Amino acid sequence: MAPKVILQVYPTMGDVEEMKKRRPIGRDSEAYTNMLAGLIDLVKAADDLGYWGITHVEHHFHSEGLEISPAPLLLNAYLGQYTKRLNHGQLGIVVPTHDPIRLAEETAIVDHMLQGRFFVGLARGYQSRWQNVIGQKFNVTSTSSDKSQADLNNRTIFEEHYKIMKKAWTQELLTYDGPTYKIPNPIEGIPNWPPTKTTTLPYGTPGEVDEDGTVRAISVVPSPYTKPHPKLFQAFGASERTLKWCGEEDICPTILWGPMEGVERLIHSYQEGAASQGRTVTFGENIGLCRTFHIVENKEELYNSVEKYEEPVWNGWYREFGFMEGTRLPGEEGPVPKPDEHLADRLVNSGILIGGTVDDVKRQVEAVLNRVPNLEYFVWLFHWGLIPREEGLKQLETFATKVMPEFGMVYSGTN
Repeated sequence: MAPKVILQVYPTMGDVEEMKKRRPIGRDSEAYTNMLAGLIDLVKAADDLGYWGITHVEHHFHSEGLEISPAPLLLNAYLGQYTKRLNHGQLGIVVPTHDPIRLAEETAIVDHMLQGRFFVGLARGYQSRWQNVIGQKFNVTSTSSDKSQADLNNRTIFEEHYKIMKKAWTQELLTYDGPTYKIPNPIEGIPNWPPTKTTTLPYGTPGEVDEDGTVRAISVVPSPYTKPHPKLFQAFGASERTLKWCGEEDICPTILWGPMEGVERLIHSYQEGAASQGRTVTFGENIGLCRTFHIVENKEELYNSVEKYEEPVWNGWYREFGFMEGTRLPGEEGPVPKPDEHLADRLVNSGILIGGTVDDVKRQVEAVLNRVPNLEYFVWLFHWGLIPREEGLKQLETFATKVMPEFGMVYSGTN
């Protein structure tokens, strides 16, 4: 099985100089319009070059200009009209902040719009600035996996909303009596539905409403284009508990971890979860591995690329949220990166960054596939916007024409 390549695109509205000059660039309408136009160019190129998919995060209030993607489903529907084979999705929708029925409806509609070229990514959320505001109606906040009360509450809401969303996709009639959500509400039934005899009983789903006009269940419409539902991904797994849950639920985790020893441990957790539900999966099957790629001529050019396109994100953003832990080497103690360690060395040595000449990149990809021979997806962390349009498109073309064919990774729309 050859891996498929998903572009994890963080729509960014300019490089750091532009972000400083046009502060707050996140509120700059002209910059946003230009970014959308660039995304059209990007998806057309990815479609032509044989990439399997493109995905966006969900984040709000990013006035700084990084990761401008408050409505990834709208981006999916909009950009999907410019492609023929490319799959569109999100890594991921922050499920605890959404009403699960509305989310089931909206994802089903986008699935129809793209006629199945669509996938759904799930996330719990880690950014308090926006999640504590938007999640307040569900009494949910951002969290890290620290088993705190906030973490437990977030996980409860996440799992409840996920269950309801799946039921809404797959069941003709939906009822649910959970810790925070009732269907119908009240659970005993909603009395006095006016068009019971004239419309709902003759035309609606049998069992929605009884003869007395009491709503006993709901029927969520439309059902998805893809049966039983769009393919499910989980955003950026890094804990054994999360990977085990993904295995139990047949969800594809996307692993944000560098050293392969840690990656292998997480994949084993996924297999353990799958086995607990009677499914046997090969090592790497239904697994996504997050990596960033830079094809350059020499080490100096690689350092320059990292300084321009990776450092504003890794040192200016991810590091502050603790993501650097994913680059920690086996047995390593102390801060990462180490004092005076160049970010490029940290990312390359940990495996998060696959970079160098075309031949260097091929051998690094080969080394990953030797460790995980049935890996199903590479998820390319691609900082579109920090990477200028021409440079970004050149990188995509070089990787697609010089690297992907050697490993059978070019997507034809049929596999």
